[in-house]
This record gives sequence, structure tokens and C-alpha cells, in this order.
Amino acid sequence: MSCGIPRPGPSEPFTLVPVTRAEVPVWFHVYCNKNHPTTAETFSKGWGDTRFAPISTERGTPVHTYYAASRPECAFMESVLHEIPLSPPGHFDVSELQFYHLAQVQLPDSLDCASFHTPYLPALGLTRTELIDSLPACYGETRPWAEAVYRQQPGAKGIAYGSRRDDAARCLMLFGQRLPDPPLAVLQSEPLAVSPRREEVLTLIRRLKIREI
Repeated sequence: MSCGIPRPGPSEPFTLVPVTRAEVPVWFHVYCNKNHPTTAETFSKGWGDTRFAPISTERGTPVHTYYAASRPECAFMESVLHEIPLSPPGHFDVSELQFYHLAQVQLPDSLDCASFHTPYLPALGLTRTELIDSLPACYGETRPWAEAVYRQQPGAKGIAYGSRRDDAARCLMLFGQRLPDPPLAVLQSEPLAVSPRREEVLTLIRRLKIREI
């Protein structure tokens, strides 16, 4: 079943915008070691099933990707609570927090990223409803746009967009192959299963009326 999202052409007018430390000094990244031995520095290398990844290079090798958010709450919403419905509120198994960690990272200054924020979507023939707010069933039609950025814009270090789950925050998906070595600096990494981050997640869950099990 098609979601009706247009496919990118061979030369799309993507807009690159600089992402600077002055705008966001610290980014937040949630990683999970339930299925992979991930750390705060781990880029996804072809695994996962997200709106903009996995994607591949022109040679068919995986683009190494890394998601980051400008606020901890957004990082929680986009990872720990990503599959939990909000209307009506679903339920969350609190024991799953044992697998999650929150990293605070600093990125190189500055990074040119293709913007999928609302003002730049009309030039691509897209709407936010299609590219950002569509359901997971449409990921097969949103991922080609991320792949097109990587293949058509060699200067792009990633993609900048607004979170579907928390529109008060900014998000990035970084391209590991385009970043310096090391690609980022990890300032701190904290488990979500213990204080103080556990309380932050549970406070958010209760605010959203999600049932704890």
C-alpha cells in the first residue's frame, strides 16, 4: 500500500543550513544495547527501521547514521517511547529502561545539514505531513529522501528536521562518513534505569498518561 509520498528526482533542490554550537551547545542521544552492543559513540551501520535510515551510498554500502535531539524529552520520545501510542495512551514496560542510556554530545562547529524543516519542503514538492508526520508504515517512502540527500549533496553532513513526537525540539540525523574523526565528543552518558534520568522518563510517561507495567 502506497502512502502517496513522491519519490525524489535525480537533482533535488535541497537547502543546506549550518548547525552551530551557538544554536545548540549540547545534543542528546539515546542508545539501546538490547539488540546491539551499542555505546554513546555507536553509529548505526545499516540496522534499524526509522524514518530516514537505513540508507546506502551509491556503491550500496550502508551510510553510518546517528540521531540526536536538542532536548532530553525529545530523545526519550523518539527512542524509548517511539512506538507508544498517545491517543489513547498506551502502556510502557518500565523494566525496558535497563537497556537505555542518554548521552550528551557536542558536535563539530559548524555542520551543514539538509533542512527538512517546514519552510524548505515546498521546493521539494513535499509537506511536513508527508515527510515528517507520516506513520511508520510510510518509512519505505520517506527513507529515499534521506538517501537522496546523501547521494546528491556531497557537502551535507546530515539532515535537520523537527521531531514528529515532540515538535518543541530539533533533531539531526548525521552521516558518519561525512564527519571528522572523531565525529563527536561524548560529554556524559547516563543509564535511564537509575536516578536522576529514570525520574525524568517516568515523569514524562505520567504526564502523557501512559500506563506503566
